[in-house]
Amino acid sequence: MDAERLFREILEGFLRNAAKTSKSLAVCEFPDATITESFKAASGLSTTAVCRMMPAMAAWVKGTGDRKLLETVATIYRNAFDPANPDYWLPSPDGKQNQRQVESSIVAWSLWLLREELLPLLGERGRRNVAEWLEGCTRVPVRGNNWAWFTAVNQAARLALAPSWPEFQGQEAFMIDDLKALDAMAAGEGWYNDGLTGHGFDYYNSWVFASHFLYWDEIIGRRYPEWSRRFAQRLDAWLKTFPHFFAANGSHVLYGRSLIYRWAVVTPLVLAYRQQRWPHSPGLLKRIVRGNLEYFWSIGAFDSDRGKLRESLSAEGTTRIRETYIDGGHPYWGMQAFAMFLIPPGDPFWTRSEEPLPVERADFQLPLKGPGLLVAGSKASGHLRLIQARSTRDDPHYRDKYNKLAYSSHFPFCVNWEKTRGGWDNSLVLWDATTGETITRGVIESSEVTRDRVEIVYPLGPMRVRTRVIVDGEFEGRVHHIESVASLSGWVFREGSYPLGLSGGDRVKQSAAGGTIQASNPRTTHLVAVWRLAGWQLLEGFTGTGDSVVYPRYVIPTLTAEISPDRRILASVHYASPRPLRDKDVADGAARMRTRLGL
Repeated sequence: MDAERLFREILEGFLRNAAKTSKSLAVCEFPDATITESFKAASGLSTTAVCRMMPAMAAWVKGTGDRKLLETVATIYRNAFDPANPDYWLPSPDGKQNQRQVESSIVAWSLWLLREELLPLLGERGRRNVAEWLEGCTRVPVRGNNWAWFTAVNQAARLALAPSWPEFQGQEAFMIDDLKALDAMAAGEGWYNDGLTGHGFDYYNSWVFASHFLYWDEIIGRRYPEWSRRFAQRLDAWLKTFPHFFAANGSHVLYGRSLIYRWAVVTPLVLAYRQQRWPHSPGLLKRIVRGNLEYFWSIGAFDSDRGKLRESLSAEGTTRIRETYIDGGHPYWGMQAFAMFLIPPGDPFWTRSEEPLPVERADFQLPLKGPGLLVAGSKASGHLRLIQARSTRDDPHYRDKYNKLAYSSHFPFCVNWEKTRGGWDNSLVLWDATTGETITRGVIESSEVTRDRVEIVYPLGPMRVRTRVIVDGEFEGRVHHIESVASLSGWVFREGSYPLGLSGGDRVKQSAAGGTIQASNPRTTHLVAVWRLAGWQLLEGFTGTGDSVVYPRYVIPTLTAEISPDRRILASVHYASPRPLRDKDVADGAARMRTRLGL
């Protein structure tokens, strides 16, 4: 694992850009980066990347004793929180939530982690400046979603530092109220709904709900054993199954928001290992961490010319993967994964051989009823899919990241920000052939997840649909029962399969016959196929550009059917594999699924 090389390259690019921005090092503007107004210094310059590099720098200093980098961290802390400095980070505004509250959690964690090395260097005035800024970030409660962990960690660090460093004081009652709000978001199998209303189950269960509990627990959990035990039990349940979310290519299934945080998904895994909470072997963790780092690095996570992490997932993919709150510094949330440097050099995590992932050991279908997910893995191909049965987001920036029937580790989804043009890959939509507009599904009304299928009920425009997805290896049978039909002049039903990604000069090989269409990429050997069964009339391959979250081009085998009171069932079989079966075995698998569907 070459984690040190990756860290050093990212660190060098960050420090180079920060030094170009200001000698204070408290701000950092990257070339061609998005700039938002959510967290700027008094100078009007961006601060997010500086804050988000702190945990990685702190872990490196703590793990290696690097005095030079410690001095750099001390310089940042002195300048960022000094009201007299032009690059002062400014207080969090009164009366409303603010991005500073998010960032304050990792400022506090990094400070606590380096308390013995850093706090003496800051002096009384420097410590007081940091304490006042942190305190200002906890005046407004933010308890409607995962943000409650940010203020809880902030409070915990100040409470823990107070006995030795009187400049810091925390509010226990405020922190406990944060914990109560977070406790109410628990949903089963160790997962949390990212909010007190609606359904949002995604990787925030990794890069906040799990990681920030582990920060809080290391800082102060021993003082609150009941709270520690309650959250730890959920963490244990989540850690038990989470290795199933990593594919043989190193990626986790791309699904949900803030995917630009990339390898932040492994942060709680290395933290749990360090705190002796990891329930699996060191070799499995090593396989997960190396694979995840290398996957994102290999597709272009880092722009070496500009010395920055990209705001797109890859060098070729769309920037539509980023949400409106993302600026040039936000991808550095992923740097928390380098908490791995807190693991001693001689530890088995570094010295032992890697062990296979669950998907490299055997096929599996793992139902998780709490978050409404069916995780399906194929050993032969290393392919993972999430069949999604609960989460719903209707904002155009989130819609395609949550509302599809399925998501894949090797066939990443397409995303479109336009309000009336949602994607139809792995989605049943209404489509206006004249205007190109789409109507996508609404909030899921009911759902059921079992070992080999999910069933959901939802509105689709003026209609109501019951959809069943049956999983058998890399085959999926999809049946849509149109329970209420409305007349929509000019509109049709449309559904796509998994998108087949194409890079550079890749060409696509397509074939269509007898109600079947297949599309493959000869370079990667990836194949997608669709069989038209009941109700569907037209089957074609749609080629697009600019919407894939990883690739510059893609092909989506697409089904179309007219809307009619007599057309109440739409059924099809889908297949997608990075290492496809032989032609005969693919045909046999589709036939078996057709039999299971009774069609």
